[in-house]
Amino acid sequence: MGADVTVYTTDSSVNRRLDVPVNTPVDINGVRVFFFRADWSLKRFYSRALRSACKNTIGAFDILHIVSFWCYPDIVSCHEARRQHIPYILAPHGTLMSQSMRRKRRKKQLYKRLFTYRNMRNAMAIRYTTELERQQSILDKQVASKTSFVLPNGIECHEFDQLPTRNDAIERLGLPSQSKLITYLGRLHACKQLDLLLLAFAQAIKYIPDSHLILAGPDDGDEAKLRALTKKFSLYDRIHFLGFIGKEDRRNLLAATQLLALVSSAENFGMAAVEAMAAGVPVLVSDRVGVSTEIASDGAGKVVPPRQDAIAQALTELLLNPLLLNQMGKKAQMSALKRYDIRAVAKQMLIAFEDVLTGRRSQDLNWSDN
Repeated sequence: MGADVTVYTTDSSVNRRLDVPVNTPVDINGVRVFFFRADWSLKRFYSRALRSACKNTIGAFDILHIVSFWCYPDIVSCHEARRQHIPYILAPHGTLMSQSMRRKRRKKQLYKRLFTYRNMRNAMAIRYTTELERQQSILDKQVASKTSFVLPNGIECHEFDQLPTRNDAIERLGLPSQSKLITYLGRLHACKQLDLLLLAFAQAIKYIPDSHLILAGPDDGDEAKLRALTKKFSLYDRIHFLGFIGKEDRRNLLAATQLLALVSSAENFGMAAVEAMAAGVPVLVSDRVGVSTEIASDGAGKVVPPRQDAIAQALTELLLNPLLLNQMGKKAQMSALKRYDIRAVAKQMLIAFEDVLTGRRSQDLNWSDN
């Protein structure tokens, strides 16, 4: 889009170091990226090289977009931005929502008092990914009136062009050709409420006998519980745990899928749902998923309360109506291209930066100044 973009990050991947050049610029698709070496604990993302770069170079930028929260990079970047009078935007990406705030509550309360209040008070704006995230973020009185706007995450929609045929995709999964696939993509974590989805599937299966539930994603504490439920209902041949899957396997899985389900208890955005939409797959989401409002508005799927009976009823209604699923899939693809394609989001991001720098308030960004 013509903007000169530089990314500062570290070589920490929490539990391991990334295999990248450190403390030197790396060109990634035309973007200049610095992976600064993390010192001491990888989980804290502390980096003396990052601190030095912020101190010496932040003054050369027009604006900062800070996506770090609850760790060292936001401390040093916000501090230097204030010191050198460079405007900055904070993007919490769900970390201020109530469910997230309850985790490690004491540490976060201390961190807020030491750093977050000051960082947020001095930010030019907060960028939320959905209106639901803005409404459900917990802001203390000190920052409750902070200016904010809404801009979604972007995806490369064209990644899902020219998918395998459904018959080929089903065959690669080793399932019968007449199978009806309900898919979940993401971490196997309690907040995703996969136990609720599994119970609803067990309830609906008598009406949709050819159906299968695919759980694709790494274990994040909930796999043992889900496998125990699978055993309890004797659904070994109907519920499939794929573990982490790569890019090409994800394309194949979405090509085989009739319906993607995401019934989380809290989700600031819902990236898996948007990727499925881009692949022409309708989605079933809870009303706690950030993009649920847009899904309902665009007819890209069905939105339900996070209850077993509501999920089971929706699974049954949708999978017994292939014509409706097909129509929803087409609308889902159109919705993803219109709202979430990276080109559209990049254009809106540039408008947001210009709004911040000029004081303008573009209507499409849903600015809130109170």
